[in-house]
Amino acid sequence: MKKILWILPLAIHFAFLGQNMFRSFVKIDKLKAERQLKIKQKKDIEDIIAKYDTMIQDINDPFYREQIARNQLQMVLPGEKIYRLIETN
Repeated sequence: MKKILWILPLAIHFAFLGQNMFRSFVKIDKLKAERQLKIKQKKDIEDIIAKYDTMIQDINDPFYREQIARNQLQMVLPGEKIYRLIETN
C-alpha cells in the first residue's frame, strides 16, 4: 500500500512534466523554423545590398554614366550631331 502512495504522486508529476517537455520541444521546433526563415531573409537582403553596391560603383564610372546618358536619357555632348533614320513605306 505504501508503494502505491509513492507511485501515484510520481506518476502525476511525470504526466505534467511530460506535457511541459512536449510543449518545450514544439516551441523549440517553431523557433528553429523561424530562425531558418530569418537567415533566408537576411541572405536575400544582403544580396539586394550587394546589387545596390554594384550599381553605386557603376554610377561612379564615367564611361557607364556616359552610356546611361546617351542611351536612356538621349543626351549628347556639345558639338555632336544626331542623325535619325526615318523609315518610309
